[in-house]
This record gives sequence, C-alpha cells and structure tokens, in this order.
Amino acid sequence: MGSGITLYSNILDEGLAEATTCYQGLLFAKEMGFVEVEVEGDARVIIEKINQEENGRAYLDSVIADIKAFEKFFHQISFKHVRREANRVAHFIAREGYSRSENTFWMEDILAVVKELVVTEETSNVFVND
Repeated sequence: MGSGITLYSNILDEGLAEATTCYQGLLFAKEMGFVEVEVEGDARVIIEKINQEENGRAYLDSVIADIKAFEKFFHQISFKHVRREANRVAHFIAREGYSRSENTFWMEDILAVVKELVVTEETSNVFVND
C-alpha cells in the first residue's frame, strides 16, 4: 500500500521512537482512507501499553493516548506483538532513514529489497503467541 520515512532529530528514547512511529503509521493509514488496520510491532512494552485499558502518566503515555484516539477512525484496529524477525521490513526502512536527508514516502511502490522482505515475512509464520 505504501511506506515512508519521517525524520526526527529530537527523539532519543527507543520507546518513544517506537510509539511515535506507530502514531505516524496510523496517521498515514487514516489519510489513505484505510478502514481496517493491523499494527504489528516488536516493542512488547509499547504494544502492551496500547492494549491496556488505562493510561499512565509517564512521558510516553501522551503518545499512547494519541494512538488510542485513532480507534474512532477505523472500523477495525488491532495491535499485535511480533518477534523482531517478523519486523524486518520496518527495521530496514528505519535503517534506510539514516541515509535520507528528508522525509520520503512510497505509494503503491516499494524498493525491491523491501518487496523481498515482505514476501519472506508473509511466508514465514513468526508471530508470537501471547
């Protein structure tokens, strides 16, 4: 469908980076008009915080609250934890971001290496059974 890189120079915390990336992905899905969304992430703490009923008060929780607010824009939305091996596409795109000097988005087109990773992820059953 699409993918992208949004550059941030002021996020030094890994958890905040993961949550912000989730937020940006949902914003993209909303803008594209998707009605069913499945978010897969390998940051267990972030996925668990999103799936919790209550919000905490830590710095991360404001981003988590923003993520949860997206639920009203989709008919169906789910958040699943996957092992790191199942998230190779996201990690490749994140590494690719380090070589970019501006935000970059691909619509209905992806890099050949990403296409290969997507096929590999879809054919290997590496989901975590929680």
